[in-house]
Amino acid sequence: MFRTVSKKIMGVLVILLTSIFCSTVVNAQNQQISGVVIDESGLPVIGAGVVVVGQRTVGTTTDLDGKYALSVPAGASVEFSCIGYDNQVVAVGNQSVINVTLASNNVIEETVVIGYGVQKKSDLTGSVASVRSDDLNNRSSSDAAAALQGKAAGVTILSSSGAPGSESNIRVRGYSSNSGNIGPLLIVDGLKVDNIQYLDPQMIENIEVLKDAASAAIYGAEAGNGVVLVTTKAGKSKDGQVFYNMQMTLNSLGKRAEVMNAAEYIQWQEEAGNFTYDDLVNIYGYDGKTDTNWADALFGTSWTKRHTVGVQGSNDKGKFYVSLSNFDNDGIVRGDKDYYKRLTAQINAEYKIKKWLSVGTNTSFERYSTQSVGEHSEYSGSAVLGASIMDPVTPVYYESEDDLPVGMKNAIAAGKKVYKNEDGKYYAVSKLIENDAANPLIFRDRMDNQRQGINVRGSLYANLTPVKGLVITSRFGFRLGQSYSASYEDPYYANAKAYSDTYSVSSTTSNNYYYQWENFANYDKSFGKHNLSAMVGMSYIESRRFSNGGTITGTDPLTGYEPNFHYISFANASATKSLSGGQPSRSASLAYFGRLAWSYDNRYNLQANFRADAFDSSKLSLQNRWGYFPSFSAGWTLSNESFFKDNVDRNIVNQIKLRASWGRNGNISVLYNYPYATTISLNSQKYQYSTTDPSYSTGSKPSGLANPGLTWETSEQIDLGLDARFFNNRLTFAMDYYMKKTKDLLVSVKPAAEVGIGSTTINAGNVDNSGLELELGWRDQIGDFSYSVNANMATLKNKVTYLDPTVGRISGATFSNNEFITCFEAGYPVWYMRGYIYDGVDSKTGEPIFRDLDDNNVIDNNDMTMVGSGIPDVTYGITINLGYKNFDFTLFGTGAAGNDIYSCVYRTEHVRINSLKYFFENRWTPENTGASMPSISNIATNIKFWSSTANLFDGSYFKIKQIQLGYTLPQSLLSKVHVSSLRVFASLDDFFTFTKYPGFDPEMASTGAANGIGFDKGSFPTSRKFVFGFNLSF
Repeated sequence: MFRTVSKKIMGVLVILLTSIFCSTVVNAQNQQISGVVIDESGLPVIGAGVVVVGQRTVGTTTDLDGKYALSVPAGASVEFSCIGYDNQVVAVGNQSVINVTLASNNVIEETVVIGYGVQKKSDLTGSVASVRSDDLNNRSSSDAAAALQGKAAGVTILSSSGAPGSESNIRVRGYSSNSGNIGPLLIVDGLKVDNIQYLDPQMIENIEVLKDAASAAIYGAEAGNGVVLVTTKAGKSKDGQVFYNMQMTLNSLGKRAEVMNAAEYIQWQEEAGNFTYDDLVNIYGYDGKTDTNWADALFGTSWTKRHTVGVQGSNDKGKFYVSLSNFDNDGIVRGDKDYYKRLTAQINAEYKIKKWLSVGTNTSFERYSTQSVGEHSEYSGSAVLGASIMDPVTPVYYESEDDLPVGMKNAIAAGKKVYKNEDGKYYAVSKLIENDAANPLIFRDRMDNQRQGINVRGSLYANLTPVKGLVITSRFGFRLGQSYSASYEDPYYANAKAYSDTYSVSSTTSNNYYYQWENFANYDKSFGKHNLSAMVGMSYIESRRFSNGGTITGTDPLTGYEPNFHYISFANASATKSLSGGQPSRSASLAYFGRLAWSYDNRYNLQANFRADAFDSSKLSLQNRWGYFPSFSAGWTLSNESFFKDNVDRNIVNQIKLRASWGRNGNISVLYNYPYATTISLNSQKYQYSTTDPSYSTGSKPSGLANPGLTWETSEQIDLGLDARFFNNRLTFAMDYYMKKTKDLLVSVKPAAEVGIGSTTINAGNVDNSGLELELGWRDQIGDFSYSVNANMATLKNKVTYLDPTVGRISGATFSNNEFITCFEAGYPVWYMRGYIYDGVDSKTGEPIFRDLDDNNVIDNNDMTMVGSGIPDVTYGITINLGYKNFDFTLFGTGAAGNDIYSCVYRTEHVRINSLKYFFENRWTPENTGASMPSISNIATNIKFWSSTANLFDGSYFKIKQIQLGYTLPQSLLSKVHVSSLRVFASLDDFFTFTKYPGFDPEMASTGAANGIGFDKGSFPTSRKFVFGFNLSF
């Protein structure tokens, strides 16, 4: 067995080497053929493909007159094909002239997945974006959501962290709520899921994004932010196939923050009046040489490995697809404190028991474990921010204990832990400043934060076809999950601000299960030129969750301190213990839904959807638990009208279709924990009944003010669209304009003080989103060279149109003691940035000038206004595919424009930390009075300057996400070792970023919360990746 496998592998290697050096295979006997390809009306078919069957590299295309000429092997068969026509295969025999008439298939019969069914793309009346498996294959990302970025107009991917295992968030057509729960509904093979990160992108067949309300209305109260439908792969090969895909990725730090080096930092501090160079040498012991790059100290190179193996097959009775994928990502932080490991299995199968009955399953298994370092904080614990603000005159390590600051020496003498590396060298801390952001390697090492879990997600279904055109489906979906997280923190000492005297050990376990039972029927009937389809169904969903956690703290809380004792189960009697959770939770929902669609003569399409949803009392009161969500849409294929067909060449204009839709959706995810009700908080309040007696009694109080009229957030959306195809379907164009109005946003308000209640939840806000989406594509083939270009762009205009007067302005993200803040307020975009407007420099004094909005000659809070937004005005993506014979090339890029980033690096209470060199290079000096930034002495402690537009940067960027070159070995060589296909490839992913932002990665600039988009508090940056691998099948 081993010898047989070895021979196959050696054969593959020999063929690989031979094929790279030999670009052509010469056949002994060829014959010349030529001819003309026309359509049924006698017009030439331009650009039709003419290829030899079994030898895809031997071929050509027809010219402007439909003519072709080709040299083919003796005895060959030739296939003629063109988009929009049925393929035709002709045996050459002794013919030298072969004229072919291709039959039109009228429309591209591509189907897309919609709610509870599929539909021909030509019949769509809503706005649906499709991403196929070709766009997802061989990407280095482990997250299926991240692989969507830049592939569909109006679909934005938010990544607040580049850490291993971090999850990307999908946003469809803007930001419609003040809450963080504004992601789309996620459906995988009919199963509602909580995320799609568990899916290996190589297992996905296609992803459909239902963008407009009419398309998404069939999912009702959960579809207010769009719907993402994922279909995993099914068996295709009738002969059966075994496949193995391997991918190796070398990771390194991508874009670096442009901070000051040692010389610039020293000059900055001298001009700020903090210390001189002589002070640095004589008082603080600077050696005159140290120039630490803290990004290099924290980040290095690492490897990511992905292996996927599987089998698939099909016949007249059924099909199956089984795959197993192992993903192992060692993050770019030096050491072993950041990683993501995942084992994923997918089992898809369907079998036709009778002509009228088929059964199937789609099931996935996931086991994961992950760990990362601190980020998104300006305070103690953020290793990533420390790489930006640590001064460069401090070394990474102290060579001896004599070099330590006095505080560290005293800590060692007192028996406190001072961190060392594996060589016994102490991690250095600054002697210039004692702040809570010390050496980032200390924060890397002092915390162990681990998460791991197992999830099983799947569905079992049966399709019953009692009569022609009627399909009744019963589907049972389920999710089973177990997760565990644990953290361990040592007592330590770095400086007077960054230290801890106690241990902290915590863990949380969670068990959950979810099931959905759905029954629906689809009926399709054609009569004459009419086609009528209908769907009706119901859905019942129930989920249960149980979790508990515990934390222990103390100066000596454990029975041992070796790594295997770092758990709360080893707590001793002196530990301070606290518990949380332990109470099970349950939720349930019931829905009825239906759809009716009519089309006539491939010209007119009408569709109506309706869904009624009800949820349990944990979300809404009895009188408000039912919601009703209708939608209507229409389409007109103008190009199929006789007046159009008779006057316009079909080879020039293949299709023009107009679409319009209206629909209503809801957002139930913002409702939980009985927000409409008032409950009694038992023994939660202390009462003093006498003015003379200071003693008090323990009692209970209402938890809030009841609001039984509370309802979910509701969105209504109008969409106008145009789809067009030209030049024998080479050129495709799609355009959508939408207006989305969301009302009844949930806001917590404070009732009058006399009520005695801290807050209550009301429906108190409205948000409008509108935008234009464009998609443009071109594909063609010239001889052996094929190419395609696909581009998309989306604009977004976002505005809060109403907020209850009792609410006023809602505050969001803040930074340290600065006044800059994000806000949610009527008349402005969602979570806009509020600060001072910086108007330049006084050329005589070097002082900053701020705009005095109220003209009172005083700069205060009344002069703060909207200065920016972290939400892009425009997002876009472009994909270029090239092919020549057996070579293929892909270039993919994506970008954003019109967004702002607030840099959370410099802190006025810690003036000796490092900062962006932008402020140093553009500062005012007596020799540079025309500078754009003030003198350092005028801004070192100026909070208003750092809370102004001077510290706000253009966050626009364009990132080349992938440059990939692949080579597929010729079938004539692979067949000798019984290999079906072998493709090798190399790729540069996330290698090039073009931006004016001087911080780390503009794509990751966020606090990780919904109200912190554009606040860069030290997000884990994206890694630059060199990828190589192969795809092998037998």
